[in-house]
Amino acid sequence: MIEWLRHQASDEFGRTILTVSGALLAVAIGAFLGGFKDAIIESGKRKRLAWLTAMRLTVLLDKYVDDCAENVQDGGDYDQQGERQTRVPEPDLTYPDDLGWTSLHRELMYGAFRLKVAHDSADKALQFIGSEIAFPPDYEEYWDEKKVLFSHQGLAALEIIRSLTDHYGVPTADRRGYEPRDTFKRMLAEREREDAEKAARQREYERKRIERGEPPGLFPFG
Repeated sequence: MIEWLRHQASDEFGRTILTVSGALLAVAIGAFLGGFKDAIIESGKRKRLAWLTAMRLTVLLDKYVDDCAENVQDGGDYDQQGERQTRVPEPDLTYPDDLGWTSLHRELMYGAFRLKVAHDSADKALQFIGSEIAFPPDYEEYWDEKKVLFSHQGLAALEIIRSLTDHYGVPTADRRGYEPRDTFKRMLAEREREDAEKAARQREYERKRIERGEPPGLFPFG
């Protein structure tokens, strides 16, 4: 190879070829290094955007979890007319328009969108129950469903927060030993127990009706 280069450099044409080749090689190397540098810078920008997006979303969802926890524990107060009213407003879940969604993992983005859809459905369901199904003064159906719906929402939000922390290392709320997950699970367990007890009472009531010679109910239980 060295001998070939010496041979090429021995005349004017060879020296021209070597000079041009060297220049082209230098340009190619410069272009490669410039592109590599740009790729590194762009990758760093994407990582910073993903971390910032994850941080903003985590803060928002932490607030949502706390609001859900307040709602499921809200027993309400009675107003001057003797009707039960909420002590805290229902949770709100609104994402900022400038959140960098595409910087996140697709599964996390989908989970956050699905949480929003479920929240809107829960909000509409509670509006319908409160206005069309529950009756004053206690509005029991509304309160029962609110505990269940926002317990499920709170648990789903906590899972997204956990995934954000695992993927991006963002910090989460310091609740000083309080674990809202336990509250949500307790509320759901209480509802499950209440439903089981209610079904047992219905079955016993139906059994006694039949023993008295009355016809079975239209919708038998158990």
